Amino acid sequence: MDIIQPAIAILLLCITLAIISKVIQRKFINKELMKEYQTDLKKINIKVKEALKEGNQEKTSLLQKEMFEIQGKMLQMSNKVMLISLPIFLVAFSVLGFFYGGISFESIIPLPQFSEFGLLNPLSWMPIGITTTTGYYKAYFFYYLITTIILTIIEKIYDKKK
Repeated sequence: MDIIQPAIAILLLCITLAIISKVIQRKFINKELMKEYQTDLKKINIKVKEALKEGNQEKTSLLQKEMFEIQGKMLQMSNKVMLISLPIFLVAFSVLGFFYGGISFESIIPLPQFSEFGLLNPLSWMPIGITTTTGYYKAYFFYYLITTIILTIIEKIYDKKK
């Protein structure tokens, strides 16, 4: 007999990981700076289109180089988040596989049912119904997706009040 039902354990883990992920994002990604970078990229993109219309290849190259530099800075911020959070997720997922790998259990919410799911076959991604019987992988995916959406909404409400 399990100490805690698999669906509840996975949901709690998803909530914990989503909160950890949001904390790491808030710590290492400067939202104001990211918005500034995005604004700069839009302005440069307009200039690139104008330079292309003019046929000015040299100006286009310089502007594209500037865009790459900004995108590199944005990528550095994202990479920090990934490098910190990836080991946490890998350990959590390994623990899930150890405890719940190979077993089916009842989900707390109905989940899509697939006849076969082939990652490289998009036609297999169409659900054929819903079911509450699931494994840890599908439960984790959908619970985490739902948890992240809810936390993002809460975060946006919190940020608007500030």
